[in-house]
Amino acid sequence: MSLRLVIFLASIVLIIFSMHLLFFKSIMSFFSITKPLHKAALYAAMAALTMVVITAFLSARTYDAWWVSGYYRIAATWLGFLVHFLVAIMAVWIAGMAAHYAKLPIERNAIATIFLLAACIYSTYGIFNAFTPRAREIPVYLDNVPAAWENSKIVHLSDIHLGRVHGKTFTEKLVRQVNRINPDIVVITGDIFDGLGGKWHGYLAPILDGITAQKGVFYVTGNHEGYIGEHRSIQMLNKTTMTRLDNELIEIDGLEIMGISYPGIRSMEEIAGLPEGGEKGDTARILLFHTPTSIIRNEGDSMDRHFSTYWMPDTSFSCNRKLNIDLQLSGHTHHGQIFPANLLTRLLYKGFDYGLNKSGSIYVYTTSGAGTWGPPMRTATISEIAVIRLKKK
Repeated sequence: MSLRLVIFLASIVLIIFSMHLLFFKSIMSFFSITKPLHKAALYAAMAALTMVVITAFLSARTYDAWWVSGYYRIAATWLGFLVHFLVAIMAVWIAGMAAHYAKLPIERNAIATIFLLAACIYSTYGIFNAFTPRAREIPVYLDNVPAAWENSKIVHLSDIHLGRVHGKTFTEKLVRQVNRINPDIVVITGDIFDGLGGKWHGYLAPILDGITAQKGVFYVTGNHEGYIGEHRSIQMLNKTTMTRLDNELIEIDGLEIMGISYPGIRSMEEIAGLPEGGEKGDTARILLFHTPTSIIRNEGDSMDRHFSTYWMPDTSFSCNRKLNIDLQLSGHTHHGQIFPANLLTRLLYKGFDYGLNKSGSIYVYTTSGAGTWGPPMRTATISEIAVIRLKKK
């Protein structure tokens, strides 16, 4: 194990411990808990919950047993509640100070009770939201839309994260919803599987294969396919009728569709079927790529690439423009998934973390994704099935 990895893991443990410490210390302060026995009980609960979160994530990557999935779901759900509790605690401190300076007769324990209860309700709504995908139509006006594709329905899925949390029931529900849309084509921009270990992916892929579309189902890989092993992921998906676009350009009824595998390419020469110089005919060209960034990969080892992808994403889209892309479809960000992480993703991705945006001549649509990673809840956004409707300018 490298020193950098040890430092990274130690940092994660420290962050999780600090989150629990802040929560429990604040509870003691808000509700004036001073008795040694009561404080000892809270410290014991803090230590236990910290260990539950850490051991659940580690065991989920190692063991296949059914109870491990249950243990992981409990820990991940608690982590989501904890994030919202911490937001509530910050609000309590701010409200308490405001009441103090305004000389309002409001007890801090009353404010804390209201805000923590609101955090519980908000988190519970987030769990429901995470397992209730909703279709969203997005009209996109492009030059040179082929007649066969005008007003067509392109269902864009991403970040389904099939595995321990999003299992058989969720997959079947998602398939039914997509098929009711009656799409012309379905494209999936990575993270079909969740990156945790387990045998669950093998029997979920055939269920996902129930999606039907007139012109086919196409996908590219994301970072989580790499976490469980890209070879293993592709092996499972090869047993379905879905088509992988692995750094290649194809044409379907006059529309050009390019798929780039995560983490990207080193040069345009790696794209099969691409005319010299990236030239295109009198038609629209769509790019499928997991992250709403340039498709040129960052150099360095995997840790360098992950750091750059998450904290210094390249939203210049410079190479993508050279390829004459009209519309890029991406995912990855989850639109933050849990408040207030959406504020961070918007900052890091310079506004390209969600929705339809434009960079020069390229439209970029980033979906919030259908599944979840980590806490099985969505409070920053919806669980989304994007329906792209191509229209001529």
